[in-house]
Amino acid sequence: MVEFDARTWALIAGFAIGLTFGAVGRWSAFCVRGAVEDALSTPDAPRLRGYLMAAVLALAGTQALAAAGLIDLGKTFYLPNPLQVGGTVLGGLLFGVGMVLAGGCGARLLVLAAGGNLRSLVTLLVMGLAAYATLRGVLAPMRTALGGATAIDLKSLGLADQGLVSLVSGWLGLSTGVARGLLVAALVLPALAFIARRRVAPRHLVGGALIGLLVPAAFVTTGVVGADEFEPMALESVTVTGPWASALVYALTYTGASLDFGIAWVLGIPVGAAAVAFLRGEARLEGFDGAAATGRYILGGLMMGVGGVLATGCTIGQGLTGVSTLSLGSFLAFGALVAGGAWALRRRQRAVLPVAVPAE
Repeated sequence: MVEFDARTWALIAGFAIGLTFGAVGRWSAFCVRGAVEDALSTPDAPRLRGYLMAAVLALAGTQALAAAGLIDLGKTFYLPNPLQVGGTVLGGLLFGVGMVLAGGCGARLLVLAAGGNLRSLVTLLVMGLAAYATLRGVLAPMRTALGGATAIDLKSLGLADQGLVSLVSGWLGLSTGVARGLLVAALVLPALAFIARRRVAPRHLVGGALIGLLVPAAFVTTGVVGADEFEPMALESVTVTGPWASALVYALTYTGASLDFGIAWVLGIPVGAAAVAFLRGEARLEGFDGAAATGRYILGGLMMGVGGVLATGCTIGQGLTGVSTLSLGSFLAFGALVAGGAWALRRRQRAVLPVAVPAE
């Protein structure tokens, strides 16, 4: 029997988490861009309720792990000082607009591309290249300069890190456990009340719940399963922009690169999505509708690649994983992302309405 070390098991688990995300995402039509659109257009808002279900379980599960001492969220890149305000806000806005132009965020595009959507595939390639250029390429100096010019030293404000738990605990003089419980209740209970107000197709809530549970599962994978004092694995969970860029580089420089959790998880997404697409008879090739549409998708991919790196995460990395850590920066990034997406959707609606509605 073949014996694997802790790192190998963590990589296998990461691929399985990605496979599950892809399969569930394809089946349930989970889409954060769609959640923003539903919030603006329909009272039922099924995709918004699906996202909130995912966020609730991601938050509750991650904070339960932290409270039990199984993981130390201070070791993630979401909480440390300083707070990169400029990149966080600008990146979130860029990503939000980009995902509307491209018809979906990186995770959704991976799911669609696996079913034969060539528009999504091209957009993903552009997004990955733009992300890597911002992370380590020609745009990296711009990112570094922006971060340095707009960073806020939280310690100068009497804050240890970006964690809302430590912030509330310090300001109100509460224990960490009480502060954590109050924050989780303040966020989870209103979300559940909103979810329960209207009935939607069960697949949205079930799909959201399953995807939400993948966030603490990934933290367990990197923080517990992959724990190795000789070859430590970074404590992280699911995010798409950075890992997707790294996956492209890994494919091009296989002999000089190493597989990590992020690459393993993001490569699992299209495998799971493709399986569901073929089983449901939904797999078919789809191309662009013209030069204008092609340009829009490419621009959207560029904006998501740059924005996702500046904001240190995307709809999944900040909207689920980051928020689950109760990081101030994550709430700021996701708020900017939603604002950018809502603005772009409103602009799109105004552009369409004069054509769709005859002048009186």
